Amino acid sequence: MGWFCWQGTMVSMAVPSDGSYGIEEGLIYSFPVRNKPDHTYEIIKDLPIDDFSREKMDITQKELVEEKNMAMSACENWPSPKL
Repeated sequence: MGWFCWQGTMVSMAVPSDGSYGIEEGLIYSFPVRNKPDHTYEIIKDLPIDDFSREKMDITQKELVEEKNMAMSACENWPSPKL
C-alpha cells in the first residue's frame, strides 16, 4: 500500500491507540498522525483538546469499545469447525 500524502503532513488516520489522548491502548481510533520517510507514521502528541472535543472523543471511544466487545462476544459464541 502506498502513502498518498506529503511526508510530514498531518492527517487523520485510524490506527491502534498507544494510549495517546486518553484513548484505550490498542483500540483502533482516528488520530492526528504524521507520515515518516520510511512509510511509517507517528501519532502527533499533545494537541490541545477543548471540552467540546473531549466530550465527543469520549463518546466515540465508548461506542468503539462497546462495538469491539460485541464483536468479541459474537466470536466467542461462534461454533468451532469440525476437524
